[in-house]
Amino acid sequence: MENVFDKNLLNKNFNDNKNVLLLIGNLRTVHYLLKYHKKFLDHTKADLIISTWIDDECDNELIESIKTTLKPIYFEIEEFNFNLTSNIFGNLNKFDLIFGKASLSTRSQIYKFVRSVELIKKLEKLQEKKYEVIFKSRPDLFFLSKINLNIPEKEIFFENTFGDWTKDRSDRFFYAKRDIFFQFINSFKENAKKAWDEKSMYPVLNLIPLQEQFVKYCCDKSNITAKPFL
Repeated sequence: MENVFDKNLLNKNFNDNKNVLLLIGNLRTVHYLLKYHKKFLDHTKADLIISTWIDDECDNELIESIKTTLKPIYFEIEEFNFNLTSNIFGNLNKFDLIFGKASLSTRSQIYKFVRSVELIKKLEKLQEKKYEVIFKSRPDLFFLSKINLNIPEKEIFFENTFGDWTKDRSDRFFYAKRDIFFQFINSFKENAKKAWDEKSMYPVLNLIPLQEQFVKYCCDKSNITAKPFL
């Protein structure tokens, strides 16, 4: 019987690319941006891994269009379940009750980030290679910045077109060399349960996206050097 991983695997698209792009999040408006994602993949010589949630816009026609145009090596669509996040953040607590949808969104996104590293490791093993640079982006995001691939080993770079660098780190787009990227994502697992009970994590409601404050919290707690770019 075919397991879930094998079902989502597109090994016909395996190649010798040295980098990888993670598209994580809902697929809303992505059909308008396929050509921009394709250009990004070509420019950075990156493989593509897609991890998203089931929603009303995720129909068969869109899925086939994405597969044909972007040629991902792995494409999964999960049904959200709160229990998926419990291993990272713990069970439902007062923080979740206070911040409601913002907390649930953060849980779902961070779960996807952590899962993406697990997927990368499996795909690296299958292809007998290790990626050099890992990019994380949202499917509904594109920008005109020129990506610099000549980056230090121990720094992670965050898109910073808007927001407050003193208070948050963008979860929209970030990238780094493989080892520091893995360390960064692992910091979520190390800090999440504590953060969910810590008053310093409480955002200014309606002003700071909760997940972006959480990303900064993890960078600071794990001494990860973060740099902005526009």
